[in-house]
Amino acid sequence: MKADNLNEKEILIKELINSGINITPSTLDFLLNLKEPLKSVKSIIKSISFLPNFNGHLTEEILQKISKEEMHRDLKNVLLKKIDQTSIKKNVINEDYNNQISNLSKPIKNEKHKTKIFENSAKISLRENLDQNNVTIQNYYKDSGKTVMKSKLKETSFERSRSTLGFKPIAKDYDINFEILQDPTGKLYTNGDYDDFYNLTLDKFNKLRYLMRKRPEVHSANNINNILRLSSKVEVSVMGFVNEIRKTKNGNFFLVLEDLTNFINVIIRNDSENQENVKIAERTLSDQMVYVEGTYNPGEKSKSGIIYCNYISTIDIPRDYEPHKSPDPISIALISDTHIGSREFEEKLWNRFIAFLHGKIGNKTQKELAGRIKYIIINGDLVDGIGVYPTQKDDLLISDIYKQFNKATEILSRVPEYIKIFYSSGNHEPVRNAIPRPAVPKKYSTELINIGVSCIGNPSLIQTHNVNTLVFHGDSILDLNMLVPGLENNNPVDTMIELLKCRHLAPIYGKKTQIAPTNKDWLVIGKIPDIFHTGHIHINGMGYYNNIALVNSGCFQSQTEFMNSLGIHPTPGILSIIDLDTLKATSLDLKNSD
Repeated sequence: MKADNLNEKEILIKELINSGINITPSTLDFLLNLKEPLKSVKSIIKSISFLPNFNGHLTEEILQKISKEEMHRDLKNVLLKKIDQTSIKKNVINEDYNNQISNLSKPIKNEKHKTKIFENSAKISLRENLDQNNVTIQNYYKDSGKTVMKSKLKETSFERSRSTLGFKPIAKDYDINFEILQDPTGKLYTNGDYDDFYNLTLDKFNKLRYLMRKRPEVHSANNINNILRLSSKVEVSVMGFVNEIRKTKNGNFFLVLEDLTNFINVIIRNDSENQENVKIAERTLSDQMVYVEGTYNPGEKSKSGIIYCNYISTIDIPRDYEPHKSPDPISIALISDTHIGSREFEEKLWNRFIAFLHGKIGNKTQKELAGRIKYIIINGDLVDGIGVYPTQKDDLLISDIYKQFNKATEILSRVPEYIKIFYSSGNHEPVRNAIPRPAVPKKYSTELINIGVSCIGNPSLIQTHNVNTLVFHGDSILDLNMLVPGLENNNPVDTMIELLKCRHLAPIYGKKTQIAPTNKDWLVIGKIPDIFHTGHIHINGMGYYNNIALVNSGCFQSQTEFMNSLGIHPTPGILSIIDLDTLKATSLDLKNSD
């Protein structure tokens, strides 16, 4: 593209963004081919301000609603120009297409009689013989307001054969209503020096201590230094980080706790009266905040004193937690790990997902389920990225990161326009590997933003219709599964519960999970979520903990050699949906839906 065209494109995009208007890549191409693009855009901006129910997304259908004859003439010329460029002979253009072009020049009298440029254009079939194969080219179609080229997005057999007659999505009747409550993007400042590590640990300690003090039994807790000054046996209570934990040769648990004042030793006896405490100790992690009650025995002859524990607890989630719910009967679909660009990307399953959203597959109950979906959260690894693991290049079908994002825009543009998409970064995105992560930079995500996708960091907290969803890719899940007895990759919900008990998304510092030393700890679970959403391990799981809905969203990628080396057997194509008005969770296997 020439430099002046690039400049013109930037001017058009800036003009639209400043007016609060999103635009699809295909619509932008149309505008750039108009006789006077900038003049036309200014006219469009002025005209659409009078259109009822305009939702901020400029599509070809919206252009058709603008009652300016010169605009229709320009659109006609652009379409004809595109056809000429394909060198298609006139005798292969069928009568339906001629009718479409002639309709562009007809004046629009009123709303009921407006000509819809692309409503029926899926019927257009412009053919030419290439390598003795008939292929459909320059075939535009309207897909719930998102118009794309069929040369890039081929209809699946489901889209061609299934009818959407009678499919009336209730979600379309409700306005988008969301707020990003927490997002680390643009706030992750660090030099990587000692002060940064200290400030991170201090912030983590203070936040977790504040959360622990909300438990009623903790109010009497003393600091460690005061306890160490005691000279006689006495009942004490204390809270602090677990600096060290190990099992003794007698089967007891030995802990070293620390707070801002000092360290103290704790023994948890493994006897019949102490089994509840032993169960907690078995799952206690280094760097975790715990509360301990017990008998303090002061040391003799300069030996350190020790607490013999009779009660230990984590911060946890209150059992009577009442989650927020939506007043509206809509739902949210939770997905992750599509890995677009990988040879193992399950595009057929993705096509079934799109067909499901449009009501083209599924029984009556499943179509009702599809019609309630108002939001989609993609929890990281939308693209496969470049150079993420040693042998990745052998697994790539698209080896250019920009082309991976172009493909991502292409397939996401087929989601119905009334559905809002959030996209949070994962460990395969072109951002830093250490958590927390910022959103994917605009130089990669501009086209996604142009079709209305909100790109956010990880972790983030999103409120949709009063319901709070904690989005965390799940990097630390593998660490916990290796360290805590009973946790395993095939049951991610149990691991998610442990994270909630710790009230921290990566409670262990210094294992495989890379944590950036920022002066604020973004991984503390301060505000209790109503939905907790993770991914990363490619295995679908759903459950509840103290009334919080838990979803590990599986993937859209079959097993790679790298996953096989980790012993991970993925579950692609299992869709997780949460009703926002009830928090009822539904799992739908796209491989088996009708």
